Amino acid sequence: MPRTITRRDFLGQASCAAVGSVGLLSTLLNLRMANSAMAQSLPAGNDYRALVCLFFAGGIDSCNVLFPAPGAGAPRTTYETVRGGNYNLDTNADGLALPGGINLSPAAYAPYLLALHPAFADPADSQGLTSPSRPGLASLFAAGKAALVANVGTLIEPTTKTAYNASTAKLPRGLYSHSDQVQQWHTSVAIASNVNIGWAGRAADLIQSANSSRQVSMNISLGGNNVWQSGQTIVPYTIGTSGSTLPSDYNSPFATPVVGTTTRSVVRTAAIDNLLQQEHQNLFDRTFTANFNDSLEGSVYFRDAFTDSVVTTPFPGDATYAYPKNLATGVAYTSSNDPARTLGQQLKAVVRTIKARTALGTRRQTFFVQYGGWDHHDEVINSMQTQLDVVNRCLAAYWQALVEIQMTNAVTLYSASDFARTLTSNGAGSDHAWGGNQFVLGGSVLGNKVYGAYPDLALTASRVVTNRGAIIPDISVDQYFAELALWFGISPSQLRDVLPRINQFYTPGLNPPVGFMAA
Repeated sequence: MPRTITRRDFLGQASCAAVGSVGLLSTLLNLRMANSAMAQSLPAGNDYRALVCLFFAGGIDSCNVLFPAPGAGAPRTTYETVRGGNYNLDTNADGLALPGGINLSPAAYAPYLLALHPAFADPADSQGLTSPSRPGLASLFAAGKAALVANVGTLIEPTTKTAYNASTAKLPRGLYSHSDQVQQWHTSVAIASNVNIGWAGRAADLIQSANSSRQVSMNISLGGNNVWQSGQTIVPYTIGTSGSTLPSDYNSPFATPVVGTTTRSVVRTAAIDNLLQQEHQNLFDRTFTANFNDSLEGSVYFRDAFTDSVVTTPFPGDATYAYPKNLATGVAYTSSNDPARTLGQQLKAVVRTIKARTALGTRRQTFFVQYGGWDHHDEVINSMQTQLDVVNRCLAAYWQALVEIQMTNAVTLYSASDFARTLTSNGAGSDHAWGGNQFVLGGSVLGNKVYGAYPDLALTASRVVTNRGAIIPDISVDQYFAELALWFGISPSQLRDVLPRINQFYTPGLNPPVGFMAA
């Protein structure tokens, strides 16, 4: 029989690590909470929709994701000039212009390229990302499944270069700061600091009641706790690539088999059970205990649904994936050293969770996936070549998996990042800037189009500020998000409850905010 665990034993031996596993404490404050008084009802039916945010942490150099093609005339000349010439390891290692990429179609977008290096094309696609069986982002664009949105960024109000230079423009707080800009991309609030409610969290507060089961939050994170999915009553439910987990070394009464019989597991199990069985007088203690018990049940509930949800599409990190060669060594990657394995397995977990939607009782879900390492103050060309290959291969697998489970029209993935980067080189890379280019992927996307105006990149151009070349956004994040929120099921009348400053840029009920989503 295990001995009674004292408070000192619990803190010292069990430690907070015993109750800190992925997917548990992230639900303590939300699993059984009442819905917001503002909650809206979705139309009758059982339709399913999911939003996936792919966040490029660090600030992606998005003018080297979508950029003018060679032969495009003045735009290409300007691009090469402002970026210090075409990159060449031997003759121009500081140049930031890319000499080539993947041509977009139709002909209207032929002057622009996506920076997906042909040498990194999928091994099943010898023609450079055109294979219908394993499409890359460029071919998904050509097929009408992906769209590009030019010059998106945080704004307080529509802003001009004249107002910026005269210091009369109202600018986003901490405009070139990582922490401030990440927060603003998550919250759609550029005017205040310390906002801890995200726009997906606000949306979930409104429509969580549409889900028949609330044992697990509709907001699922593969990237840990985040502001984007945090609401007044909803917080993200954090999982790993293998689904939810119980506390380490804990023999849960809700799950079998027994985790272990070591002294460590016995002590931790007794500590947690002792905590749950106490009759607490303090309201906070009672609420904590009740929610923790719910989180244990919820983790098993999610785990069982996830375990039964299998996709056969190979992702990076799977043994059956067709691995390309490492350009530096000429040796093919493996499941253990492919740089795409982490992102690939996160996106695979997203698809498996979507497939488990009926078992989980969900009509609406959001997913947060984060891919970091984009703060390229140096080695921007070589680093991005590898990272964009990772993105392309993972999105190719993700799309094929959605095709497999027949959910392409019900799921929309959009990209986001702290900010874009300076047009000019710092001698080794690029620095923090402002507006940039993003992409949207899904069967409900009105693809094969670039939305918004691709900016003139000259340092003297009407949207370019600072002598380093930061670009004033043409499209605010509020408009970008409004397009997604309306598709997701937020009504025009409650759009401002999700995006508090949307009226600065868009009047709900008129034309679409941007136009890239089908109804």
